[in-house]
Amino acid sequence: MASLPRRLAQPVALLAVLTAALVSSACTSIPPASTASIDSTPAVSPTDSGGGGGQSAAAEPTPGTSLTACELVSAADVEAVLSLEAGTVAAGTLEAAGTVLDPGVTTCTYEDQSWGGLIVSVTPTDGVNAWDALATVYTGPAESLNVGDAGLWFEDYDRGYFLKGSAFVELQFTFLVDGTPFRDPTIALGQVAVDRI
Repeated sequence: MASLPRRLAQPVALLAVLTAALVSSACTSIPPASTASIDSTPAVSPTDSGGGGGQSAAAEPTPGTSLTACELVSAADVEAVLSLEAGTVAAGTLEAAGTVLDPGVTTCTYEDQSWGGLIVSVTPTDGVNAWDALATVYTGPAESLNVGDAGLWFEDYDRGYFLKGSAFVELQFTFLVDGTPFRDPTIALGQVAVDRI
């Protein structure tokens, strides 16, 4: 089996680590680890309805979105953010990447040698646990973003993470032909995604 290029292998490895962390945290009563550089608590509680009633413990989790990763960030969105001509970015390749904790996880890959590559992943129901798992996966500095309920940009990893309600979105440009730094388009597409949730 051919190995994935380094930039593409990182999201696959991250998904495996996040899945392991989520399964581990679901099977134990140990609270998630935290670091001084990552605040894993969203600015607004995703389950706070404001009515004081709270959810029943027996209630089934409600997905924060029914949209796939390719629907949350479309080819047209990528073109708009990168100022590319219409039709430059082909439709993304959608992959069901469900886990034991969230069978609705999807990943969408946009890639072409003429402009670059982007991987979008959405965890629609178990996003809060995925968000909390970031503190166990990344120990480096993170820039807090005012996008959705919470957002983080990891410069060292060229990744953006966004939480809105129970939905968690990960964005990673794998390369951009014109050399544009990844931060600003990642944050712009994160805003597009959370606006659709």
